[in-house]
Amino acid sequence: MIAASFAPHFSDVTLWRAGETDLLLLGRIDATSLQFNHLRSLWQNKALRADFESIDVQQPEGLAAYFLLDDTAVRKLAAGSTLNTDDRTLLEYHAPQSLLERGMIDADQQLIAELRSGPLPEKLDPSEVQRALEAGVGTALDLNDAPNAKSFLGALESQPESASRYIAQGRLELMEGALPNAKVSLEAALRLDADSLDAMHWLAIAEHRSGEDDSAQLQVREILKRNPRFLPAIDDEMQFAVARRDFRTAVSAQLTRVAVMRDPPASEYCRLGLIWLNMSNLAEAESDLLKGILKDPYSYACHVGLGQLYWQSARLPQARDNFEWVVRFFPDTDVNTFTSLAAVYNALGDKKNARSILDKGRRLFPDSGELRKMESLLVQ
Repeated sequence: MIAASFAPHFSDVTLWRAGETDLLLLGRIDATSLQFNHLRSLWQNKALRADFESIDVQQPEGLAAYFLLDDTAVRKLAAGSTLNTDDRTLLEYHAPQSLLERGMIDADQQLIAELRSGPLPEKLDPSEVQRALEAGVGTALDLNDAPNAKSFLGALESQPESASRYIAQGRLELMEGALPNAKVSLEAALRLDADSLDAMHWLAIAEHRSGEDDSAQLQVREILKRNPRFLPAIDDEMQFAVARRDFRTAVSAQLTRVAVMRDPPASEYCRLGLIWLNMSNLAEAESDLLKGILKDPYSYACHVGLGQLYWQSARLPQARDNFEWVVRFFPDTDVNTFTSLAAVYNALGDKKNARSILDKGRRLFPDSGELRKMESLLVQ
């Protein structure tokens, strides 16, 4: 109904994905070829660029990853549908009802997949194709959209060989757990561009996941020697150190990461606080976790970290407040929040609320062994 009512008023109509399960119809009054020139000219606007980066569009052409259907497919989708008009406003009555229909989203996605002819709009200017494919596959991978990434990679096979293509292939293979293939692809990328820090970064991850930690650390050190401010490599250094429980190296890397970022989000301070917590440095941990809360009062990770910190330091009322917050706003994220809160209630002598929170947890996590174990401890 929406597409049928919208399409007749425009020369070119395309369908794009938006947030979550939302879709966006884009109508143009002319049918000239699509280019990214205007968006490139706007890319120097820091606020605009930050908005795009928040949806994993790291360069203008990466927006192609959000494309779904071209004009021909949209009009085919709309054919024969009922129109929504000012004197017959069916949409206002049917839309709320459709929200309750189970399986509607899956059915819509299946229909879009059947109508889709390729990863790019048919009217995209030929000069834009390779850049749109290379940037689009990167964004699709950042969005964990493996089917779309495969579509882009299939289209890239008709383009000249490039390091970007092999990096994307290696990232997809990493996503699928094909570690030997990922290493082969990323090594191929480095043969084409020996200076590619991105290829070295992803190869380090592939080696780390393959148990080749020494080689992975060498890759990271080489990247940081070339560019000490390359954030993905700083993150690798921190993640690899945490994995081997070298928290001193991890905290040093995370401090560097926070210093390099223009405006670190709350999650970076939460991560730093949790590393300090693993080092039993409760004062530094509390300071950074509170910085995270200040930047984002609804930060899940910071509230969990503060709950753990206050439990460890026997500040039970503060631990209770933070775990209660997590249960209120993120009830189905982690069963351990319920067991932690029950332990705090029990330590405060509040067995009634301890049992009550375990009952609530059991409704959300009916098969949890952790909840059963905590219940048995309360009985004793």
